[in-house]
Amino acid sequence: MSILGTALPAANTLATLYEVPTGRRAVVNVAACNKGTAAAKVRVALTALATPAESEFIEFDVSLAATEVLERTALSLAAGQKIVVQASAATVSFNAWGIEEVA
Repeated sequence: MSILGTALPAANTLATLYEVPTGRRAVVNVAACNKGTAAAKVRVALTALATPAESEFIEFDVSLAATEVLERTALSLAAGQKIVVQASAATVSFNAWGIEEVA
């Protein structure tokens, strides 16, 4: 298991945390950590596009208190699929770790 991606996006800006390479598949864990002193809302989507459709969000405007962590585990992704994240504050860091294998 290894780190697959990290992101500290600007407030209210979509960012691609991780994309499965061609010919691979992956099982991924994602964590969002609010390092700020105020609550922030986070979004996480699984998509093949840079801008996810409304139906592709697995977390949407989930409130994270200061110093709180949100974690999703065992997300199974195919080649070309992305994890796209967003937060209402620039104090939320996102990390992805897991396993890639040949599809």
